[in-house]
Amino acid sequence: MPFRLIYSSEAAPDLATPDLEGMLAESRIRNRARGITGVLVFVDGAFLQILEGEKDDVLDLMERIERDPRHRGIKVFHEEETDERAFPSWNMAYLSPSAKEVSRWAELEGATTMGSVLSSLESEPGRLPGMVVNILKAIASP
Repeated sequence: MPFRLIYSSEAAPDLATPDLEGMLAESRIRNRARGITGVLVFVDGAFLQILEGEKDDVLDLMERIERDPRHRGIKVFHEEETDERAFPSWNMAYLSPSAKEVSRWAELEGATTMGSVLSSLESEPGRLPGMVVNILKAIASP
């Protein structure tokens, strides 16, 4: 049964675009080998990531992320076993929307910064399943 984990973190202050691109390329290769799928959303120096796969593989990856100096202030918002993956064909999709767009995906009114979006998601984790669906729609849009 697939396992889904959703977390956020702050990017290290010195993380440059080439570093992010390298991280994505590396993640896609490793995730493919481990059967992990998901999406990485990067906004205003904050990561929001959804990981899916076998529970042990996802939790092992999360432990690696927690040791990665490119991530700080990691918060896990949601963990669940699911009937099916939301991102079965993406070893690591990538989106870099505005904070306002992420706020719309989470169906939040008035959240204009990524910090306020993440605070709202932390206090209202029930919004996360709908947000996953809205992220899927964003990926599928041409």
